[in-house]
Amino acid sequence: MEAKKYWFSLRSHVYAEFKSDTMLLYDTHTGMRMEVVAKEAISLVTQMREPENLGVVLFDWEKQKNAEVQSFVRSVTELKMGDLWKYEEGRQKPVRLYPILNLQRDIDRLKDGKGNEFLLGKDVINYLLELNIYLTDVCDKSCKYCADYYKQIRCCTSSNSGEILSIELFEELVEQIKHSPVGKINILGGNILKYNDLKRMFDSLESLKEAVHCYIHYKNYTPDECVNHQRIELIVDFPVDEISFKNAWLKLEKESTNVHFVIENVEQYFEADRLVNDFKIEHLSIHPFFTGDNLGFFEENIFFGKEHILSNTLQMREIFRNQKLNSNFFGILHILPDGSVKANMNAETLGNIKRDTVLDLIYKELIDNTAWRKVRNERPCTDCIYHFICPAPSNYEKAIGRQNLCRIKQIIE
Repeated sequence: MEAKKYWFSLRSHVYAEFKSDTMLLYDTHTGMRMEVVAKEAISLVTQMREPENLGVVLFDWEKQKNAEVQSFVRSVTELKMGDLWKYEEGRQKPVRLYPILNLQRDIDRLKDGKGNEFLLGKDVINYLLELNIYLTDVCDKSCKYCADYYKQIRCCTSSNSGEILSIELFEELVEQIKHSPVGKINILGGNILKYNDLKRMFDSLESLKEAVHCYIHYKNYTPDECVNHQRIELIVDFPVDEISFKNAWLKLEKESTNVHFVIENVEQYFEADRLVNDFKIEHLSIHPFFTGDNLGFFEENIFFGKEHILSNTLQMREIFRNQKLNSNFFGILHILPDGSVKANMNAETLGNIKRDTVLDLIYKELIDNTAWRKVRNERPCTDCIYHFICPAPSNYEKAIGRQNLCRIKQIIE
């Protein structure tokens, strides 16, 4: 590199993460990355982040003598992750604005410094994206993991206590969300076909019909006038009673049915694949389930490393989102048959729709943060340069009892 002075800067779409003695540069346009350990190179980028440097630093003769820094700058420019401009005496220094996380409606800002929260107003309804409504906990099928499925995946559950969400309460709930941006309303049980007011319930949902999804275990499905024209989410666990599955499948509207296979091991995966081929199932999802005894299956097939984290290119807004919001949980409320409400089935109860409005419940979750803003802010994740490139925490971490499902940093040193 010719011994002249240059201005040096990273491009605005390059995300920089610093951990201990390592730096990650991640190009949010291409997915290219650089892991940097050279101290002088890290220092160069750190200086760019100082407000008075306005995103640009001088790459002078002294820095050019350092072989590691010179190699770093060359790699950055060759990968089009940064730029060099020739320094000219008397000419104004270039400026490059780099992105920073600056949420004007960040809940952490909505405080007066004395622990008191300001009111968010009716706009909080816009945070509601999905509702899981459990009509009843009544079911007679006694699936082996009935008490645990719903804590990891969207699924029916039953304690057969006889709890039923009253139709009046349901209608009041629907009235409160009619003008919200909610995109999915998942109707679950127990066995929802045991709910006595199905027709009245679906009538109340007419204006939100496109958002409605009905979750039914395949052993519970029978043709019903009220659900025949709804989107059916058919739950299939293993071992499968193939006769019951066939009886249900032949009576379903195939185009409006999505089959959810809940698997515990590789053998069940291949069994699901056989059913897909034999019954020509086009719309399906596979959901691994942690039983407590199949950690090896999860380590082999579900845990992820760098190659998985980097398989898709993240946009800058997605990385910033991972710093503040949990993309798996945010915007979702779970309504149980007794009216109690949770932001996640593994979280504490927020309130009850018998006495709390939806606005109250959203506001409480934004303040208390039982699930929506649970991000990777604990070790070992906080020691990793892929900290916010990594997917958000999920229910699997809770079920397995680990901070992450990662092969990069598995334990706290």
